[in-house]
Amino acid sequence: MTTHTGPGRIAVGPLRAGATVRVVAAREISVKLHDKAFIGSTIFLLAVIVLATALPIILGGRTPQVTVAVAGPGAAEAVAAAAALGAPAADEATSSLFGLGGLPDADLEVRSVDSASAARDLVAAGSVDAAVIGAGVADLVVVGRDAVPDELQMLLAAASAALQATAAVDDAGLTPAQAQAVLSPATPRSELLEAGPRSSVPPQLLVLVFAFLFYMSVLTFGMSIAQSVVEEKQSRVVELLVAAVPVRWLLAGKVLGNTALAVGQIVLLLGVGLAGAAVAGQGDLLAVVLGASGWFVLFFVLGFVMLACLWAVAGSLASRVEDLQSTTVVMQVFVMAPFFAAIFATEAGPVQTALSYFPLTAPLLMPERVLLGTTQPWEPALGAAIVLATGIVFVLVGSRLYEGSVLHTSARLRLGQAWRARG
Repeated sequence: MTTHTGPGRIAVGPLRAGATVRVVAAREISVKLHDKAFIGSTIFLLAVIVLATALPIILGGRTPQVTVAVAGPGAAEAVAAAAALGAPAADEATSSLFGLGGLPDADLEVRSVDSASAARDLVAAGSVDAAVIGAGVADLVVVGRDAVPDELQMLLAAASAALQATAAVDDAGLTPAQAQAVLSPATPRSELLEAGPRSSVPPQLLVLVFAFLFYMSVLTFGMSIAQSVVEEKQSRVVELLVAAVPVRWLLAGKVLGNTALAVGQIVLLLGVGLAGAAVAGQGDLLAVVLGASGWFVLFFVLGFVMLACLWAVAGSLASRVEDLQSTTVVMQVFVMAPFFAAIFATEAGPVQTALSYFPLTAPLLMPERVLLGTTQPWEPALGAAIVLATGIVFVLVGSRLYEGSVLHTSARLRLGQAWRARG
């Protein structure tokens, strides 16, 4: 569908405009999907996420083994009790013996010897990890060559204290109820007025992950847009493209294609991370991330589109690839500002609130506040509207600057020159 606007001039109608944008976007996507650097970086990020989620499972499923030489009846009794406390398969009654909790798992292998000197010789030779020596539970000595394993130290201290307490209760002739009160006293009950989701991963770490993903993706794809534009200028391909399609639709296709790729990569990375959290049994973490990831993706799309046209302008101002370093400096600042703001503005307060409404920092600071639970229900929607409005302004300004500079191949342009060239 076309309409004639004057002699020799044809305006592209809505139907052809949409098809043109789709073709340009598909070309951008196809080129990127065949780019080894893009594929390699995506695989690397996926490997990092998989490793981050799988490593705790692997390490958490391993029980450290400690070989202990034992000399003396008191040492034998204490090590036996410590082995029971550290056994991974210990029942609840054993693991909570005498009110002791939070003890590490450890598989203690016991080697009984006849004398303290023999036990020390085994430690010196490296045949055992440590030795426990003592005729009585109250007179134990733990021997290590350069250090004593932490697991053994903690388990042995707990077992020794429990055995001595039991002996004292027996000597005092206390009733079972009195003994229970002494050995397992009631602990205070906690009550939270504003209970939030608990997770083994602090929210600040999730904020850092979101900030890193935003920074890497916008910087990577933004530089890709700028480089694509200047390469087309340098090779004169842009002159053929502009002869076939209007400049604004060429720009729209580039932005749309790269936005689709960037969002697809982010969704893929978040999906793999959430799947890893589910496999790792991090239900609380999964709920927290799911609650904030929707806002993160929305703000990511708005923030990316807001800056994408300006990245294309930065590329069109350069006449060759070597000029990109100078023409993209401002854009790199625009990308780094939200990243560092999200890292340093982690405390709830007026600074964080103000930055969550500022268009350049809102794409990260508003999802950060959602994740930390410091927003009112209406605030994310208002922040998104502000970023959207700013994005529309940036797209209009960027479109004019792009049209005024993309065909200028002789030398590097300034913004004012690009603006006047279009006007």
